[in-house]
Amino acid sequence: MGDIFLGKLFGIPFRLHWSWFLAIFLISWTLSLGFFPQTLPEFETNRVMYWSLGILAALGLFLSILLHELGHAFVAKRYGIPVRGIRLFVFGGVAELGSDPKQAFHEILIALGGPAVTVLLIAIFHLALTLVVSITGTEWQLSDGLLTLQGGGPIAAGASALLFYLGMINTLVLFFNLIPAFPLDGGRVLRGILWAVSGSYLNSTRIAGGVGIAFSWLLFLGGFLMMFFGGNLLGGLWLFFLGMFLQNAAHSSIAYAQLQHMFRGVTVADMMRQNPVTVEGGLSLRDVADEYFLRYPYKAYPVVENGQYQGILTLRSLQEMPREQWQTLRANDVVHRGEPLPVIRPNEPMLQALRKLAESGSSRLAVVDNGQLVGLLCGRDVMKLMEIRAGLSMPELENASR
Repeated sequence: MGDIFLGKLFGIPFRLHWSWFLAIFLISWTLSLGFFPQTLPEFETNRVMYWSLGILAALGLFLSILLHELGHAFVAKRYGIPVRGIRLFVFGGVAELGSDPKQAFHEILIALGGPAVTVLLIAIFHLALTLVVSITGTEWQLSDGLLTLQGGGPIAAGASALLFYLGMINTLVLFFNLIPAFPLDGGRVLRGILWAVSGSYLNSTRIAGGVGIAFSWLLFLGGFLMMFFGGNLLGGLWLFFLGMFLQNAAHSSIAYAQLQHMFRGVTVADMMRQNPVTVEGGLSLRDVADEYFLRYPYKAYPVVENGQYQGILTLRSLQEMPREQWQTLRANDVVHRGEPLPVIRPNEPMLQALRKLAESGSSRLAVVDNGQLVGLLCGRDVMKLMEIRAGLSMPELENASR
């Protein structure tokens, strides 16, 4: 299932993953059955009130997370790093950056941008709670670790409980995020500090990622104990899946850092196949099949016309055309029908080209300069280079600065 695009905030697109709706339901459900009945016992017959507060609290939590991620995004844009968007999902949210920071100091500041916003939100919620309680005369009492609110009417009591929850949950989110386990914000700060001290982005990512993986195992253990000995099945499952998410993210970050190291200084021009076999746009599909697909061992060909790149004609797109139309349809007719594949420039860094290759779902991309085809980048060639460079990697090279 794809993400739901909701629009842009300050020019930054944000999307919802389908799991966000599951999180909203689960949080609303647990709060309406647990937190708000315990906090507001005098309204025990008003289930609608509890559910309304549960839904508002869940939405307020995710709004806080969105603002937290905007904090990261603003600092990233301040240092010239493009932001592809903000994505909200079951475990919170993530600001998707178009590239990594170039300096350790930038990494630290970007990581702290989110917590800085959360600290501001905590202050706002607690200030608002103080005002509501003092103006309405709502009474609160803390006993056995549980907060109860009474008096002031249902609106005042409900607003106080909601503000207290948002202040409390943002405080928990803040401390959790500051744990030095990558990819949490604290882990990114740790990576930035290690990077500044050692000068090695790769080794810093490995250490911070290793801490993140170790922390994920603690979450697995905590989830297991919570499920089988604490009687909290939902909370235990939440910790278990959160641990899985953090572990996968840490492994992916380490792998990406290794790719950055492996392709440092490599451009598309270094990897592309020059003078690839091309198809003239005016050729009929019958001629293309006879003179190219049945002659050469390739499943895709760049199409050109008057020296200008038109698109890529694949074996699948040829097979989808009715054979009785092969004599009348031209290569240009086919490549102009569907969504065009992205093109890359010869001076692009290989990592950027790899991202485009992965997002396109294609095994090859055209290398175009001023509208003219100058080469072809094939995923198979990239894999071969990765294998060779991994086999020849030297410890002293891994310790080199980024």
